[in-house]
Amino acid sequence: MSFSICGTCSVEEQTHNIDHASDLLQFANESRQDDRFNDIIIRVGEKNIPANKMVLSCYSKYFNTMFKSEMKEKYKDAVEVHGVDAESVEKLVDFMYRKNQHQHQQLHDVFLAVRKLCIEYLLTTITQQNCFTIQGLANCFTIPQLTEKSNNFIVENYQQVVSGDHFKKLLKDDVIKLIQLTHNKVSSDLVYTAVMNWVKFDLASNESYLSELFKFVDLGEMSPKMLEDVVSVEPLVRKLDDLGWTFHDAVVQRAKGTGERNLISLGGKTSLTKVTKFDLETKQWSQLPDLPVGRQAAAAVVIDDVLYHLAGDLQTDGDETATNIVYRMKLKEKVLKWEKIASMNVKRYVFGAAVINGVIFVFGGADKDSNAISSGEYYVVPLNKWIQLKPMKIARLSHCLVAHNGHLYSLGGHDGKQELCSVERYDPSSDEWKDVAPMQTPRSWFTAVVLNNAIYAIGGHDGKQYLKSVEKYNADDDTWVYVKDMNMERYSHAACVAQNKIYLVGGVDSNGEVVKSIECYDDQTDKWSVVGETEVELYNHSMVAV
Repeated sequence: MSFSICGTCSVEEQTHNIDHASDLLQFANESRQDDRFNDIIIRVGEKNIPANKMVLSCYSKYFNTMFKSEMKEKYKDAVEVHGVDAESVEKLVDFMYRKNQHQHQQLHDVFLAVRKLCIEYLLTTITQQNCFTIQGLANCFTIPQLTEKSNNFIVENYQQVVSGDHFKKLLKDDVIKLIQLTHNKVSSDLVYTAVMNWVKFDLASNESYLSELFKFVDLGEMSPKMLEDVVSVEPLVRKLDDLGWTFHDAVVQRAKGTGERNLISLGGKTSLTKVTKFDLETKQWSQLPDLPVGRQAAAAVVIDDVLYHLAGDLQTDGDETATNIVYRMKLKEKVLKWEKIASMNVKRYVFGAAVINGVIFVFGGADKDSNAISSGEYYVVPLNKWIQLKPMKIARLSHCLVAHNGHLYSLGGHDGKQELCSVERYDPSSDEWKDVAPMQTPRSWFTAVVLNNAIYAIGGHDGKQYLKSVEKYNADDDTWVYVKDMNMERYSHAACVAQNKIYLVGGVDSNGEVVKSIECYDDQTDKWSVVGETEVELYNHSMVAV
Protein backbone atom coordinates (compact mmCIF):
# COMPACT_ATOMS: atom_id res chain seq x y z
CA MET A 1 0.00 0.00 0.00
CA SER A 2 1.10 3.63 -0.29
CA PHE A 3 0.59 6.71 1.87
CA SER A 4 1.81 10.35 1.99
CA ILE A 5 3.88 12.19 4.64
CA CYS A 6 3.50 15.94 4.40
CA GLY A 7 2.31 15.48 0.89
CA THR A 8 5.86 15.29 -0.39
CA CYS A 9 6.51 11.56 -0.89
CA SER A 10 4.97 8.14 -0.85
CA VAL A 11 6.24 4.88 0.64
CA GLU A 12 5.36 1.55 -0.87
CA GLU A 13 5.32 -1.48 1.40
CA GLN A 14 6.61 -4.69 -0.20
CA THR A 15 6.70 -8.24 1.07
CA HIS A 16 9.37 -10.89 0.39
CA ASN A 17 8.72 -14.56 0.89
CA ILE A 18 11.67 -16.57 2.16
CA ASP A 19 11.51 -20.35 1.51
CA HIS A 20 13.40 -21.50 4.56
CA ALA A 21 12.84 -25.18 3.77
CA SER A 22 14.33 -24.90 0.27
CA ASP A 23 17.22 -22.80 1.50
CA LEU A 24 17.94 -25.22 4.28
CA LEU A 25 17.77 -28.22 1.93
CA GLN A 26 20.01 -26.45 -0.58
CA PHE A 27 22.51 -25.63 2.16
CA ALA A 28 22.40 -29.22 3.40
CA ASN A 29 23.09 -30.52 -0.10
CA GLU A 30 25.97 -28.08 -0.64
CA SER A 31 27.39 -29.07 2.73
CA ARG A 32 27.02 -32.73 1.78
CA GLN A 33 28.97 -32.17 -1.44
CA ASP A 34 31.69 -30.34 0.54
CA ASP A 35 31.65 -33.14 3.11
CA ARG A 36 30.66 -30.72 5.90
CA PHE A 37 28.31 -31.89 8.65
CA ASN A 38 27.94 -35.38 7.12
CA ASP A 39 27.49 -37.96 9.83
CA ILE A 40 26.72 -41.14 7.86
CA ILE A 41 27.99 -43.06 4.82
CA ILE A 42 25.65 -45.34 2.83
CA ARG A 43 27.81 -48.10 1.41
CA VAL A 44 26.46 -50.03 -1.60
CA GLY A 45 29.08 -52.48 -2.79
CA GLU A 46 32.19 -50.38 -3.40
CA LYS A 47 30.21 -47.12 -3.65
CA ASN A 48 30.21 -44.69 -0.68
CA ILE A 49 27.34 -42.19 -0.60
CA PRO A 50 27.71 -39.39 2.02
CA ALA A 51 24.58 -38.14 3.80
CA ASN A 52 23.13 -36.74 6.97
CA LYS A 53 21.07 -38.86 9.36
CA MET A 54 18.52 -36.09 9.88
CA VAL A 55 17.75 -35.71 6.16
CA LEU A 56 17.62 -39.45 5.60
CA SER A 57 15.29 -39.88 8.56
CA CYS A 58 13.02 -37.10 7.30
CA TYR A 59 12.43 -38.71 3.91
CA SER A 60 12.75 -42.40 4.70
CA LYS A 61 10.85 -44.41 7.29
CA TYR A 62 13.47 -47.12 6.88
CA PHE A 63 16.32 -44.82 7.96
CA ASN A 64 14.16 -43.04 10.53
CA THR A 65 13.45 -46.35 12.26
CA MET A 66 17.09 -47.36 12.00
CA PHE A 67 18.48 -44.18 13.58
CA LYS A 68 15.69 -43.68 16.12
CA SER A 69 15.66 -47.20 17.54
CA GLU A 70 18.45 -49.04 19.28
CA MET A 71 19.61 -50.78 16.13
CA LYS A 72 23.39 -51.11 15.91
CA GLU A 73 23.44 -48.81 12.82
CA LYS A 74 22.35 -45.92 15.06
CA TYR A 75 25.85 -45.68 16.46
CA LYS A 76 27.78 -46.38 13.26
CA ASP A 77 29.34 -43.97 10.78
CA ALA A 78 28.48 -46.21 7.82
CA VAL A 79 25.49 -48.31 6.83
CA GLU A 80 25.78 -51.15 4.31
CA VAL A 81 22.86 -51.74 1.93
CA HIS A 82 22.69 -55.06 0.07
CA GLY A 83 20.74 -56.41 -2.89
CA VAL A 84 20.25 -53.05 -4.65
CA ASP A 85 21.93 -51.07 -7.41
CA ALA A 86 24.35 -48.35 -6.25
CA GLU A 87 23.26 -45.88 -8.95
CA SER A 88 19.61 -46.18 -7.92
CA VAL A 89 20.41 -45.61 -4.24
CA GLU A 90 22.50 -42.57 -5.13
CA LYS A 91 19.62 -41.11 -7.15
CA LEU A 92 17.25 -41.66 -4.23
CA VAL A 93 19.58 -39.83 -1.85
CA ASP A 94 20.04 -36.99 -4.35
CA PHE A 95 16.29 -36.66 -4.62
CA MET A 96 16.01 -36.24 -0.86
CA TYR A 97 18.38 -33.23 -1.03
CA ARG A 98 17.14 -31.52 -4.14
CA LYS A 99 14.02 -29.71 -5.22
CA ASN A 100 13.97 -28.74 -8.87
CA GLN A 101 11.92 -28.96 -12.02
CA HIS A 102 13.23 -32.40 -12.81
CA GLN A 103 12.45 -33.98 -9.47
CA HIS A 104 9.28 -35.76 -10.56
CA GLN A 105 10.94 -37.32 -13.58
CA GLN A 106 13.94 -38.29 -11.45
CA LEU A 107 11.71 -39.92 -8.90
CA HIS A 108 9.85 -41.78 -11.63
CA ASP A 109 13.11 -43.03 -13.14
CA VAL A 110 14.38 -44.13 -9.74
CA PHE A 111 11.11 -45.89 -8.96
CA LEU A 112 11.24 -47.80 -12.22
CA ALA A 113 14.85 -48.81 -11.59
CA VAL A 114 14.14 -49.97 -8.06
CA ARG A 115 10.98 -51.77 -9.18
CA LYS A 116 12.94 -53.59 -11.87
CA LEU A 117 15.58 -54.65 -9.36
CA CYS A 118 12.92 -55.91 -6.95
CA ILE A 119 11.20 -57.93 -9.68
CA GLU A 120 14.49 -59.45 -10.86
CA TYR A 121 15.34 -60.41 -7.30
CA LEU A 122 11.93 -61.98 -6.60
CA LEU A 123 12.03 -63.96 -9.85
CA THR A 124 15.13 -65.78 -8.59
CA THR A 125 14.05 -66.39 -5.00
CA ILE A 126 10.70 -68.24 -5.25
CA THR A 127 10.55 -71.17 -2.83
CA GLN A 128 7.92 -73.40 -1.27
CA GLN A 129 8.04 -71.11 1.77
CA ASN A 130 7.46 -67.78 0.00
CA CYS A 131 5.64 -68.67 -3.24
CA PHE A 132 2.24 -67.57 -1.91
CA THR A 133 3.64 -64.26 -0.62
CA ILE A 134 5.32 -63.53 -3.94
CA GLN A 135 2.18 -64.56 -5.81
CA GLY A 136 0.19 -62.08 -3.69
CA LEU A 137 2.69 -59.27 -4.33
CA ALA A 138 2.63 -59.98 -8.06
CA ASN A 139 -1.15 -59.82 -8.19
CA CYS A 140 -1.35 -56.72 -5.96
CA PHE A 141 1.14 -54.69 -8.01
CA THR A 142 0.19 -56.17 -11.41
CA ILE A 143 3.51 -57.76 -12.36
CA PRO A 144 2.62 -60.29 -15.10
CA GLN A 145 6.03 -61.99 -15.36
CA LEU A 146 6.17 -62.50 -11.60
CA THR A 147 2.60 -63.80 -11.53
CA GLU A 148 3.40 -66.29 -14.29
CA LYS A 149 6.64 -67.40 -12.60
CA SER A 150 5.01 -67.92 -9.18
CA ASN A 151 2.00 -69.71 -10.70
CA ASN A 152 4.26 -72.03 -12.71
CA PHE A 153 6.38 -72.73 -9.63
CA ILE A 154 3.30 -73.78 -7.67
CA VAL A 155 2.11 -76.09 -10.47
CA GLU A 156 5.58 -77.58 -11.00
CA ASN A 157 6.02 -78.23 -7.28
CA TYR A 158 2.37 -78.92 -6.45
CA GLN A 159 2.94 -82.10 -4.44
CA GLN A 160 5.49 -80.40 -2.18
CA VAL A 161 3.67 -77.05 -1.99
CA VAL A 162 0.29 -78.46 -0.91
CA SER A 163 2.02 -80.68 1.65
CA GLY A 164 3.69 -77.74 3.40
CA ASP A 165 2.45 -75.72 6.35
CA HIS A 166 2.44 -72.46 4.37
CA PHE A 167 -0.32 -73.87 2.16
CA LYS A 168 -2.19 -75.45 5.04
CA LYS A 169 -2.29 -72.11 6.90
CA LEU A 170 -3.84 -70.19 4.00
CA LEU A 171 -7.25 -68.60 4.52
CA LYS A 172 -10.23 -70.31 2.93
CA ASP A 173 -10.66 -67.69 0.19
CA ASP A 174 -6.98 -67.97 -0.74
CA VAL A 175 -7.23 -71.76 -0.95
CA ILE A 176 -10.26 -71.49 -3.23
CA LYS A 177 -8.43 -69.02 -5.51
CA LEU A 178 -5.41 -71.32 -5.67
CA ILE A 179 -7.42 -74.43 -6.50
CA GLN A 180 -9.49 -72.50 -9.07
CA LEU A 181 -6.24 -71.46 -10.71
CA THR A 182 -4.59 -74.89 -10.70
CA HIS A 183 -7.27 -77.60 -10.72
CA ASN A 184 -7.16 -77.97 -14.50
CA LYS A 185 -3.35 -77.87 -14.63
CA VAL A 186 -2.57 -80.76 -12.28
CA SER A 187 -4.01 -84.24 -11.86
CA SER A 188 -7.30 -84.77 -10.04
CA ASP A 189 -5.40 -86.93 -7.56
CA LEU A 190 -3.29 -83.90 -6.62
CA VAL A 191 -6.32 -81.61 -6.34
CA TYR A 192 -7.90 -84.10 -3.93
CA THR A 193 -4.66 -84.23 -1.94
CA ALA A 194 -4.55 -80.43 -1.69
CA VAL A 195 -8.15 -80.19 -0.49
CA MET A 196 -7.76 -82.87 2.15
CA ASN A 197 -4.40 -81.54 3.38
CA TRP A 198 -5.90 -78.10 3.99
CA VAL A 199 -9.12 -79.36 5.58
CA LYS A 200 -7.39 -81.81 7.91
CA PHE A 201 -4.76 -79.30 9.07
CA ASP A 202 -7.39 -77.47 11.13
CA LEU A 203 -10.33 -79.85 10.98
CA ALA A 204 -12.46 -78.01 13.54
CA SER A 205 -12.38 -74.79 11.50
CA ASN A 206 -12.10 -76.13 7.97
CA GLU A 207 -14.39 -79.16 7.77
CA SER A 208 -17.43 -77.00 7.02
CA TYR A 209 -15.75 -75.88 3.77
CA LEU A 210 -15.08 -79.41 2.48
CA SER A 211 -18.15 -79.63 0.26
CA GLU A 212 -17.34 -76.25 -1.31
CA LEU A 213 -13.75 -77.25 -2.08
CA PHE A 214 -14.67 -80.76 -3.18
CA LYS A 215 -16.47 -79.33 -6.21
CA PHE A 216 -13.04 -78.85 -7.82
CA VAL A 217 -12.18 -82.57 -7.49
CA ASP A 218 -13.04 -84.36 -10.74
CA LEU A 219 -13.78 -87.92 -9.61
CA GLY A 220 -14.11 -89.07 -13.20
CA GLU A 221 -10.46 -88.17 -13.86
CA MET A 222 -8.99 -89.69 -10.71
CA SER A 223 -6.90 -92.83 -10.92
CA PRO A 224 -8.76 -96.02 -9.97
CA LYS A 225 -6.10 -96.84 -7.38
CA MET A 226 -6.56 -93.46 -5.66
CA LEU A 227 -10.33 -93.88 -5.70
CA GLU A 228 -10.21 -97.37 -4.28
CA ASP A 229 -7.36 -97.09 -1.80
CA VAL A 230 -7.83 -93.52 -0.56
CA VAL A 231 -11.07 -91.75 -1.49
CA SER A 232 -13.51 -94.61 -0.91
CA VAL A 233 -12.24 -95.20 2.64
CA GLU A 234 -11.90 -91.56 3.71
CA PRO A 235 -14.30 -90.83 6.63
CA LEU A 236 -14.63 -87.16 5.66
CA VAL A 237 -15.77 -88.11 2.15
CA ARG A 238 -18.29 -90.54 3.58
CA LYS A 239 -19.76 -87.75 5.68
CA LEU A 240 -20.45 -85.71 2.55
CA ASP A 241 -23.36 -88.08 1.87
CA ASP A 242 -25.06 -86.63 4.94
CA LEU A 243 -24.87 -83.22 3.26
CA GLY A 244 -26.81 -84.44 0.26
CA TRP A 245 -23.90 -85.86 -1.75
CA THR A 246 -24.61 -89.20 -3.41
CA PHE A 247 -21.31 -89.88 -5.11
CA HIS A 248 -19.77 -92.21 -2.53
CA ASP A 249 -21.34 -95.41 -3.85
CA ALA A 250 -20.49 -94.35 -7.39
CA VAL A 251 -16.87 -93.81 -6.37
CA VAL A 252 -16.61 -97.30 -4.92
CA GLN A 253 -18.36 -98.84 -7.90
CA ARG A 254 -16.06 -97.11 -10.38
CA ALA A 255 -12.97 -98.01 -8.38
CA LYS A 256 -13.93 -101.65 -8.14
CA GLY A 257 -15.18 -101.85 -11.70
CA THR A 258 -12.09 -100.58 -13.49
CA GLY A 259 -9.72 -103.41 -12.66
CA GLU A 260 -6.95 -103.83 -15.20
CA ARG A 261 -7.76 -106.44 -17.87
CA ASN A 262 -4.64 -106.19 -20.02
CA LEU A 263 -0.88 -106.33 -19.77
CA ILE A 264 1.07 -104.18 -22.23
CA SER A 265 4.68 -105.08 -23.03
CA LEU A 266 6.94 -102.48 -24.65
CA GLY A 267 10.32 -102.86 -26.35
CA GLY A 268 13.01 -105.23 -25.13
CA LYS A 269 16.32 -106.71 -26.16
CA THR A 270 15.02 -108.60 -29.20
CA SER A 271 11.76 -106.68 -29.67
CA LEU A 272 12.98 -103.07 -29.63
CA THR A 273 9.98 -101.48 -31.35
CA LYS A 274 7.25 -104.01 -30.56
CA VAL A 275 4.26 -103.17 -28.33
CA THR A 276 1.94 -106.07 -27.52
CA LYS A 277 -1.14 -106.50 -25.35
CA PHE A 278 -2.11 -109.60 -23.37
CA ASP A 279 -5.80 -110.00 -22.47
CA LEU A 280 -6.05 -111.56 -19.02
CA GLU A 281 -9.53 -112.91 -19.77
CA THR A 282 -8.96 -114.50 -23.18
CA LYS A 283 -5.23 -115.16 -22.67
CA GLN A 284 -4.64 -113.81 -26.19
CA TRP A 285 -1.92 -111.45 -27.46
CA SER A 286 -2.57 -108.60 -29.90
CA GLN A 287 -0.44 -105.90 -31.51
CA LEU A 288 -0.42 -102.19 -30.71
CA PRO A 289 1.36 -99.46 -32.72
CA ASP A 290 5.12 -99.93 -32.78
CA LEU A 291 7.34 -97.56 -30.84
CA PRO A 292 8.68 -94.75 -33.06
CA VAL A 293 12.13 -95.37 -31.54
CA GLY A 294 12.92 -98.89 -30.37
CA ARG A 295 14.51 -99.29 -26.93
CA GLN A 296 15.38 -101.79 -24.24
CA ALA A 297 15.94 -101.23 -20.50
CA ALA A 298 13.43 -98.35 -20.62
CA ALA A 299 10.50 -97.73 -18.28
CA ALA A 300 6.74 -97.41 -18.78
CA VAL A 301 3.96 -95.92 -16.65
CA VAL A 302 0.26 -95.12 -17.10
CA ILE A 303 -1.52 -91.96 -15.95
CA ASP A 304 -5.23 -91.43 -16.65
CA ASP A 305 -5.28 -93.94 -19.54
CA VAL A 306 -2.20 -92.38 -21.12
CA LEU A 307 0.77 -94.72 -21.62
CA TYR A 308 4.27 -93.21 -21.26
CA HIS A 309 7.45 -94.88 -22.52
CA LEU A 310 10.55 -93.32 -20.97
CA ALA A 311 14.20 -93.10 -22.08
CA GLY A 312 16.14 -96.41 -22.26
CA ASP A 313 18.88 -98.00 -24.36
CA LEU A 314 18.81 -97.49 -28.13
CA GLN A 315 21.13 -100.46 -28.79
CA THR A 316 22.98 -98.59 -31.55
CA ASP A 317 25.16 -101.03 -33.52
CA GLY A 318 24.99 -103.43 -30.59
CA ASP A 319 26.35 -100.86 -28.08
CA GLU A 320 24.51 -99.39 -25.10
CA THR A 321 23.35 -95.90 -26.04
CA ALA A 322 21.44 -94.03 -23.36
CA THR A 323 18.64 -91.74 -24.45
CA ASN A 324 16.28 -89.29 -22.78
CA ILE A 325 13.42 -89.34 -25.30
CA VAL A 326 9.85 -89.82 -24.08
CA TYR A 327 6.75 -90.85 -26.04
CA ARG A 328 3.15 -91.28 -24.97
CA MET A 329 0.01 -92.88 -26.37
CA LYS A 330 -3.57 -92.05 -25.33
CA LEU A 331 -5.21 -95.43 -24.92
CA LYS A 332 -8.79 -94.12 -25.14
CA GLU A 333 -8.35 -92.59 -28.59
CA LYS A 334 -10.08 -94.31 -31.49
CA VAL A 335 -6.87 -94.26 -33.48
CA LEU A 336 -3.89 -95.16 -31.33
CA LYS A 337 -0.67 -93.32 -32.08
CA TRP A 338 2.54 -92.32 -30.33
CA GLU A 339 3.44 -88.67 -29.79
CA LYS A 340 6.77 -87.26 -28.67
CA ILE A 341 6.79 -85.09 -25.54
CA ALA A 342 9.49 -83.25 -23.58
CA SER A 343 12.68 -85.23 -23.16
CA MET A 344 14.10 -85.92 -19.73
CA ASN A 345 17.01 -83.80 -18.48
CA VAL A 346 19.34 -86.80 -18.17
CA LYS A 347 19.94 -89.64 -20.62
CA ARG A 348 19.51 -92.93 -18.75
CA TYR A 349 18.61 -96.60 -19.02
CA VAL A 350 18.04 -99.45 -16.49
CA PHE A 351 16.53 -96.83 -14.17
CA GLY A 352 13.48 -96.72 -11.92
CA ALA A 353 10.16 -94.97 -12.60
CA ALA A 354 6.97 -94.61 -10.55
CA VAL A 355 3.88 -92.38 -10.30
CA ILE A 356 2.51 -90.47 -7.30
CA ASN A 357 -0.66 -88.41 -7.71
CA GLY A 358 -0.34 -88.14 -11.46
CA VAL A 359 3.33 -87.10 -11.36
CA ILE A 360 6.04 -89.29 -12.95
CA PHE A 361 9.24 -89.71 -10.94
CA VAL A 362 12.45 -91.28 -12.28
CA PHE A 363 15.71 -91.96 -10.42
CA GLY A 364 19.08 -93.53 -11.06
CA GLY A 365 20.09 -95.82 -13.92
CA ALA A 366 23.11 -95.89 -16.19
CA ASP A 367 24.26 -92.76 -18.02
CA LYS A 368 25.67 -92.40 -21.55
CA ASP A 369 28.98 -93.81 -20.27
CA SER A 370 27.25 -96.78 -18.57
CA ASN A 371 28.08 -95.43 -15.10
CA ALA A 372 25.60 -95.75 -12.22
CA ILE A 373 23.93 -92.42 -11.43
CA SER A 374 21.88 -91.10 -8.50
CA SER A 375 20.07 -88.18 -10.15
CA GLY A 376 16.30 -87.87 -10.28
CA GLU A 377 13.63 -85.79 -11.96
CA TYR A 378 9.87 -85.58 -12.25
CA TYR A 379 7.44 -84.77 -15.05
CA VAL A 380 4.61 -82.23 -14.74
CA VAL A 381 2.03 -83.36 -17.29
CA PRO A 382 0.16 -80.04 -17.83
CA LEU A 383 3.42 -78.12 -18.35
CA ASN A 384 5.14 -80.86 -20.40
CA LYS A 385 8.26 -80.26 -18.34
CA TRP A 386 10.86 -82.33 -16.47
CA ILE A 387 12.26 -80.87 -13.25
CA GLN A 388 15.36 -82.07 -11.40
CA LEU A 389 15.12 -83.52 -7.90
CA LYS A 390 17.47 -84.22 -5.03
CA PRO A 391 19.53 -87.30 -5.98
CA MET A 392 19.41 -90.61 -4.16
CA LYS A 393 21.95 -91.27 -1.42
CA ILE A 394 23.48 -94.07 -3.51
CA ALA A 395 24.03 -94.25 -7.28
CA ARG A 396 22.09 -97.25 -8.59
CA LEU A 397 21.39 -98.99 -11.88
CA SER A 398 19.25 -102.07 -12.57
CA HIS A 399 17.31 -101.21 -9.42
CA CYS A 400 13.57 -100.79 -8.82
CA LEU A 401 11.48 -97.75 -7.89
CA VAL A 402 7.95 -98.12 -6.48
CA ALA A 403 5.39 -95.70 -5.06
CA HIS A 404 3.79 -96.63 -1.75
CA ASN A 405 1.69 -94.51 0.62
CA GLY A 406 2.86 -91.22 -0.85
CA HIS A 407 6.55 -92.16 -0.77
CA LEU A 408 9.01 -93.58 -3.28
CA TYR A 409 11.15 -96.61 -2.44
CA SER A 410 14.40 -97.25 -4.33
CA LEU A 411 15.42 -100.88 -3.94
CA GLY A 412 18.63 -102.74 -4.57
CA GLY A 413 20.35 -102.56 -7.93
CA HIS A 414 24.05 -102.25 -8.71
CA ASP A 415 26.36 -99.38 -7.75
CA GLY A 416 29.01 -100.19 -10.36
CA LYS A 417 30.90 -102.54 -8.04
CA GLN A 418 28.39 -104.92 -6.52
CA GLU A 419 24.74 -105.87 -6.15
CA LEU A 420 22.89 -103.96 -3.42
CA CYS A 421 20.33 -104.96 -0.82
CA SER A 422 19.91 -101.43 0.59
CA VAL A 423 16.62 -99.56 0.32
CA GLU A 424 16.03 -95.82 0.62
CA ARG A 425 12.73 -93.96 0.87
CA TYR A 426 11.95 -90.58 -0.69
CA ASP A 427 9.46 -88.08 0.72
CA PRO A 428 8.29 -85.72 -2.08
CA SER A 429 6.98 -83.15 0.41
CA SER A 430 10.43 -82.62 1.95
CA ASP A 431 12.58 -83.69 -1.02
CA GLU A 432 14.57 -85.94 1.34
CA TRP A 433 15.89 -89.52 1.16
CA LYS A 434 16.04 -91.79 4.21
CA ASP A 435 17.39 -95.31 4.66
CA VAL A 436 14.93 -98.04 5.61
CA ALA A 437 15.38 -101.77 6.26
CA PRO A 438 17.46 -103.48 3.55
CA MET A 439 16.23 -106.49 1.60
CA GLN A 440 17.41 -109.86 2.86
CA THR A 441 18.96 -110.63 -0.54
CA PRO A 442 21.02 -108.30 -2.78
CA ARG A 443 19.25 -107.96 -6.14
CA SER A 444 19.81 -106.37 -9.54
CA TRP A 445 17.87 -106.86 -12.79
CA PHE A 446 14.82 -107.76 -10.68
CA THR A 447 11.29 -106.36 -10.42
CA ALA A 448 9.31 -104.78 -7.59
CA VAL A 449 5.60 -104.03 -7.25
CA VAL A 450 3.10 -102.95 -4.59
CA LEU A 451 0.22 -105.29 -3.77
CA ASN A 452 -2.23 -104.85 -0.87
CA ASN A 453 -0.09 -102.41 1.12
CA ALA A 454 3.13 -104.43 0.74
CA ILE A 455 6.18 -104.12 -1.52
CA TYR A 456 7.38 -107.28 -3.29
CA ALA A 457 10.93 -107.74 -4.62
CA ILE A 458 11.00 -110.53 -7.19
CA GLY A 459 13.86 -112.55 -8.69
CA GLY A 460 16.94 -110.97 -10.21
CA HIS A 461 20.63 -111.63 -9.64
CA ASP A 462 22.52 -111.45 -6.34
CA GLY A 463 26.04 -111.26 -7.81
CA LYS A 464 26.55 -115.01 -7.67
CA GLN A 465 23.40 -116.66 -8.94
CA TYR A 466 20.06 -116.04 -10.58
CA LEU A 467 17.12 -115.90 -8.20
CA LYS A 468 13.60 -117.25 -7.97
CA SER A 469 13.16 -115.97 -4.41
CA VAL A 470 10.58 -113.31 -3.52
CA GLU A 471 10.48 -111.12 -0.42
CA LYS A 472 7.83 -108.77 0.94
CA TYR A 473 8.27 -105.46 2.78
CA ASN A 474 5.90 -104.16 5.45
CA ALA A 475 6.33 -100.39 5.81
CA ASP A 476 4.47 -100.30 9.14
CA ASP A 477 7.13 -102.29 10.99
CA ASP A 478 10.00 -101.81 8.48
CA THR A 479 10.59 -105.54 7.93
CA TRP A 480 11.24 -107.91 5.02
CA VAL A 481 10.04 -111.54 4.94
CA TYR A 482 10.32 -114.21 2.25
CA VAL A 483 7.20 -115.48 0.52
CA LYS A 484 6.72 -118.32 -1.95
CA ASP A 485 9.41 -118.66 -4.65
CA MET A 486 8.59 -118.30 -8.32
CA ASN A 487 8.45 -121.50 -10.36
CA MET A 488 11.85 -120.71 -11.89
CA GLU A 489 14.71 -118.22 -11.72
CA ARG A 490 14.18 -115.00 -13.66
CA TYR A 491 16.11 -111.80 -14.29
CA SER A 492 15.56 -108.96 -16.79
CA HIS A 493 11.84 -109.76 -16.59
CA ALA A 494 8.89 -107.39 -16.12
CA ALA A 495 6.10 -107.37 -13.53
CA CYS A 496 2.97 -105.42 -12.66
CA VAL A 497 -0.19 -105.72 -10.58
CA ALA A 498 -3.55 -106.39 -12.23
CA GLN A 499 -6.84 -107.62 -10.78
CA ASN A 500 -5.23 -107.75 -7.33
CA LYS A 501 -2.51 -110.19 -8.40
CA ILE A 502 1.12 -109.96 -9.51
CA TYR A 503 1.93 -110.91 -13.10
CA LEU A 504 5.44 -111.72 -14.36
CA VAL A 505 6.28 -111.78 -18.06
CA GLY A 506 9.45 -112.85 -19.84
CA GLY A 507 13.00 -112.60 -18.59
CA VAL A 508 15.96 -114.97 -18.68
CA ASP A 509 16.46 -118.10 -16.58
CA SER A 510 19.59 -119.47 -14.88
CA ASN A 511 20.63 -121.24 -18.12
CA GLY A 512 20.53 -118.03 -20.11
CA GLU A 513 17.37 -119.09 -21.91
CA VAL A 514 14.52 -116.63 -22.51
CA VAL A 515 11.47 -117.54 -20.40
CA LYS A 516 8.17 -117.47 -22.29
CA SER A 517 5.84 -118.43 -19.46
CA ILE A 518 3.64 -115.88 -17.67
CA GLU A 519 3.40 -116.38 -13.90
CA CYS A 520 0.77 -115.05 -11.53
CA TYR A 521 1.05 -114.64 -7.75
CA ASP A 522 -1.96 -114.66 -5.39
CA ASP A 523 -1.04 -113.23 -1.99
CA GLN A 524 -4.15 -114.80 -0.44
CA THR A 525 -2.83 -118.31 -1.13
CA ASP A 526 0.90 -117.45 -1.38
CA LYS A 527 1.15 -119.40 -4.63
CA TRP A 528 2.58 -118.83 -8.10
CA SER A 529 0.84 -120.31 -11.12
CA VAL A 530 1.50 -120.25 -14.87
CA VAL A 531 -1.34 -118.48 -16.70
CA GLY A 532 -0.06 -118.05 -20.23
CA GLU A 533 2.88 -117.72 -22.58
CA THR A 534 4.48 -115.02 -24.70
CA GLU A 535 4.49 -115.28 -28.48
CA VAL A 536 7.96 -113.72 -28.81
CA GLU A 537 11.05 -113.53 -26.63
CA LEU A 538 10.65 -110.76 -24.08
CA TYR A 539 13.38 -109.53 -21.76
CA ASN A 540 14.79 -106.13 -20.80
CA HIS A 541 11.31 -104.91 -21.72
CA SER A 542 8.81 -102.69 -19.90
CA MET A 543 5.28 -103.59 -18.84
CA VAL A 544 2.15 -101.92 -17.48
CA ALA A 545 -1.37 -103.05 -16.63
CA VAL A 546 -4.40 -101.23 -18.07
